[in-house]
Amino acid sequence: MPDRLRATERDLEVITRFYEVATFCARHSSHRAQCLERLLETASALVHADASALYVFDATPGDPAFMAGQLDAAGAALLSAPPAAAAAALVAQSLRDSHLFIRNADGVPDDAPAQLPWFDALRDAHMQAVVALPLRDSNGTLLGLLAVFYQRDHQPSVPEFHILGLLARQTGDYLERYAIQHAVDASEERFRRFMDATSDLVYRMNADWTEMRYLQGRNFVADTHAPTDRWLASYVPKEDQPRVLAAVERAVAQKDVLELEHRVIRIDGSIGWTHTRAIPVLDDNGKLLEWFGVASDITSRKTAEHALRLSQQRYHTLFDSIDEGYCVIRMVFDAQGNGRDYFFLEVNQAFERHTGLSDPLGRSVRAMVPGHDEHWFQIYGEIAKTGESRRFDMPADAMGRHYDVYAFRIGPPEDAQVAVLFSDITERKRFEQSMREASQRKDEFLAVLAHELRNPLAPVRTGLSALQLAKGDPATTAKMLPLLQRQVDHMVRLVDDLLEVSRVSGGKVELRLEPVDVSTALRSAVETSRPLIDAGHHRLLLSLPGETLTVNADPVRLSQIIANLLNNSAKYTDEGGRIELRAERDGNDALIVVQDNGRGIAADMLPRIFDLFAQSPQTSGMAQGGIGIGLTLVRSLVEMQGGRVEAHSAGPGQGAVFTVRLPLLQARQATREAPEPALPAGMVGMRVLVVDDNLDAAEGLRLLLGLLGMEVRTAHDGASGLAAAAEFAPELVLLDIGMPDMDGYELARRLRAAHGAQCPTLVVVSGWGQPDDRQRSLEAGIDAHLVKPVGLEQLQEVLRNVQGG
Repeated sequence: MPDRLRATERDLEVITRFYEVATFCARHSSHRAQCLERLLETASALVHADASALYVFDATPGDPAFMAGQLDAAGAALLSAPPAAAAAALVAQSLRDSHLFIRNADGVPDDAPAQLPWFDALRDAHMQAVVALPLRDSNGTLLGLLAVFYQRDHQPSVPEFHILGLLARQTGDYLERYAIQHAVDASEERFRRFMDATSDLVYRMNADWTEMRYLQGRNFVADTHAPTDRWLASYVPKEDQPRVLAAVERAVAQKDVLELEHRVIRIDGSIGWTHTRAIPVLDDNGKLLEWFGVASDITSRKTAEHALRLSQQRYHTLFDSIDEGYCVIRMVFDAQGNGRDYFFLEVNQAFERHTGLSDPLGRSVRAMVPGHDEHWFQIYGEIAKTGESRRFDMPADAMGRHYDVYAFRIGPPEDAQVAVLFSDITERKRFEQSMREASQRKDEFLAVLAHELRNPLAPVRTGLSALQLAKGDPATTAKMLPLLQRQVDHMVRLVDDLLEVSRVSGGKVELRLEPVDVSTALRSAVETSRPLIDAGHHRLLLSLPGETLTVNADPVRLSQIIANLLNNSAKYTDEGGRIELRAERDGNDALIVVQDNGRGIAADMLPRIFDLFAQSPQTSGMAQGGIGIGLTLVRSLVEMQGGRVEAHSAGPGQGAVFTVRLPLLQARQATREAPEPALPAGMVGMRVLVVDDNLDAAEGLRLLLGLLGMEVRTAHDGASGLAAAAEFAPELVLLDIGMPDMDGYELARRLRAAHGAQCPTLVVVSGWGQPDDRQRSLEAGIDAHLVKPVGLEQLQEVLRNVQGG
């Protein structure tokens, strides 16, 4: 047979035996003894040795240190020899060379056995030559020795040395992977699966990876039985090719193991993933000869990882997009099993906004909030132990917040993990509390209002009954009329106060600001409040400033502010008390102080003494003729004029001090009081038509205007009002708004349409007096708008305007 043909057959045998043992070891990675035995058998067969042996330095208990491939009687005798001393000598030599070759063992000097006892076994087995190669891991650490023995004086050829070197590297690589597999308990199962998967694909590359010589695709990728230089385009997607080539170039340059995960083009044209590991084959001089590789199909793992990433991304996107806070905590229990702390494992983006806590991951809540309420640990601890979810709202006083919470356990009980979905409802709770307090104040206010309205209504009813019984007795009438007038005036003040606070609170009061002398305002307020002060037999101390203090204010409203404070002191000071009113300069401000020795103000009431409907429990039933809204008016009017008001009290029974602070004007501007206009003449005999569906109101106006010398007629609905106006030809029409068949606005429009330029003066007298009502009157052509109850002075003012027009 020609030498060339024999060489080819020899090469095929080498490749076949090598692939068989590599595939076997890949498939049976956990069968250490069988794999090593196959390696020895392959070594003996490929280099025609008479025996072979393998020594592993870290052999586990139960594994023989040496294993035989081809055994005969001589080989058995060899293997029965103690290996330690011989191994030590072989190792010492192997550390210097890539292999050890010993020939003619019979020629070893007589004293050699003292240093190399193993050679006794060589002589006894009639071995004439031995070749030993080191087994190393990827870091160069010595793992053991691979040796083949000859009963003849024989030196292996260079290709045989290469084959042994490749087997030694494969064996070292296998031993390293096997050691890793057994060293890492946590990854043992995954590593076993990985090793099983490596049997799916094996390949062979030339030294610089320009040519793939062989690939067995195992139905994962297409097989390659003939060399090809198009392996990159055939098996690797274009996007991944630069990364794969870069990894190959690094491995070639370093002559090191190539290990990489990358995408591949599968046999059906779809894209999969592989984990590839290629081992370089070197000659005695370290020159790269070729590469042998094993690859695993990891498509399922990559798909699962991708799905997991997407799931985690959706999870984080979901919880980062919700407005509620979210966190996962791990509970810490004490020896008695009670929750004592918890750590934050995960939070969403809204967490910090709802808690005010930043960078919480891995930190305990006690470290971040030292005074955290104990009930949180108790509740979360119970959820972690029982697995029962809970929905609750609870304050976190140490954080100054209130939370609405839904908490549930995640994972097994031993993990002690709780997921918490929560919202900061502090503002909602404060609003609810303020609403409850406001409702309570409103109820108290309505009770006081009812009481205050009943007080004047009682003498009014009594007086009317007395007048009816007296049947026009002059003495009774003279006595009752002033009483009725006082009580009606009192009710008017009550209603006016209500309307006033409504207008001020709604910003519908228009101030007429001008330079005002504070002393003048104080005197005016004292005149207004004097009757109430005198009724309580109080002593008033008035202290005017020693200089002129001028402020930019509405003079009427400023007097009203001071009068309300004086009235408040008069009402809440026991009979015979002392009230002090003084004004002084304080820097650039005018300071107006009202101080009394009355019942005082409780500490919890001071912050809301100026609030609408707020009345102290100690004084709510003691006020004489008020409904507790005077201080609300004071604060609103003071702030509208650029000032502020404060209240101070040492407590119940200690009196109270109210201080009004207003900015001073730098230069005083003189003011002039308009002279009181005199009543115009010519009102006697004026024809007046009163239209009102309230018979008593219409009759009262008729009597009053008649006493003024006017000729008055009445009508009680819109239609009769139109008829009366046509017949009577009045100069003045006083009309109500809220009539059933035709309201006052419509009546005014019809009167304007019917009489044109000869239309009488139209004046509304109605209970509707808001700005919108007055605007509608103006739009309907009405000349003036009065609000019930109308006093004599108001009527006279309107009549003067009519006469003047």
